[in-house]
Amino acid sequence: MTGRIILLRHGQTFSNVERLLDTRPPGAELTERGREQATDVGIELAHLVAAGDGEKGRLRGIISSVALRAQQTSMLAARSFERTADLPEFTVDVDVRTGIHEVFTGEYEMSNSEDAHRGYSTALRGWLAGDAEACCPGGETYRDVLARYQSVLENVAARLGDDDDVVVVSHGAAIRLVATHASNNIDGDFAFTGYLQNCRFVVLEPRGEEFGQWTVTRWADTEVD
Repeated sequence: MTGRIILLRHGQTFSNVERLLDTRPPGAELTERGREQATDVGIELAHLVAAGDGEKGRLRGIISSVALRAQQTSMLAARSFERTADLPEFTVDVDVRTGIHEVFTGEYEMSNSEDAHRGYSTALRGWLAGDAEACCPGGETYRDVLARYQSVLENVAARLGDDDDVVVVSHGAAIRLVATHASNNIDGDFAFTGYLQNCRFVVLEPRGEEFGQWTVTRWADTEVD
């Protein structure tokens, strides 16, 4: 096998329920449903990385965005991972990193209007297609996001062994944007239609290549060739 970076979206938040464009940290906390999702995905991750019988399997750690929802998801997933793998509590490290938070929506921040959502959708399509001018009014472009996010993933990739997995808990649009621009087998149309539900994830395999030539092998619940 080869080392993998698992980009995991956080669990459901109160802003998600209200359809609020909540992109500036610290942001909203998880709902009870979001906490359940985070706990469930910890079990799923334990199986994905072949953890069990007191061993972490391929997992080398969890990295979290600074946003509250990402940190809560990381901690809940880590604890359920440990229980599933029969590990002592706090065996799985959670490392909070700057730079991997959500794409900032500028003037649309904390809006749930139809106009804001239409504008956001247009910007998202542009980010995924590599349109350097695409953004929400006063918000970030895809290049702004890569400028803060790419180096974090490159740092992770540089330390991956062939039997290593690292989970990065981040945000839906940011994951779709970064995975598209990091990989050589995902295009903007696929990423735009490939909505990432709460606590679903994208699996990236760097395979010793440069950012932009990595391979996506899973997108949510779809295996990718």
